[in-house]
Amino acid sequence: MPSCPISAERINEKQARIAGAITCMAALSYMAAPSPLWLLFLLLDFFARAFSRRFSLIARLSGIFARFLGKAQVVDAAPKKFAAKIGIAMSLGALLLHMAGLVEGAKALIAVMALCAFLEAAFSYCVGCKLYTLLRKFEKGFGKTA
Repeated sequence: MPSCPISAERINEKQARIAGAITCMAALSYMAAPSPLWLLFLLLDFFARAFSRRFSLIARLSGIFARFLGKAQVVDAAPKKFAAKIGIAMSLGALLLHMAGLVEGAKALIAVMALCAFLEAAFSYCVGCKLYTLLRKFEKGFGKTA
């Protein structure tokens, strides 16, 4: 089992899973009715989750719903923030593709996002967190040279 780098900031795992479900629904909504407004919403919300969760509508909604699920299960926030930064890149990429008239390309990128959000929501499997752990191990490997 990979060890997760620890930061001082913690996040409720239940809230993260609910946020994944809401993100998945927003991504699927874009795929059903491709409007750049869905992509802009995702972009802005991922930005808020990466840098200041209090401005994230999805974080606020998931926090409300998580209260009904009992005691919080806290985990390190750093990998979740890294995953949100990947969400920024994917949302921005999809928005640029959409604006360039490449809607099918944007849909493909959002389909990957929807899959990652689904994995978080259904199985508590954070793809971005796994990448974060791998990158941290890679960085540490370079830190040990000469």
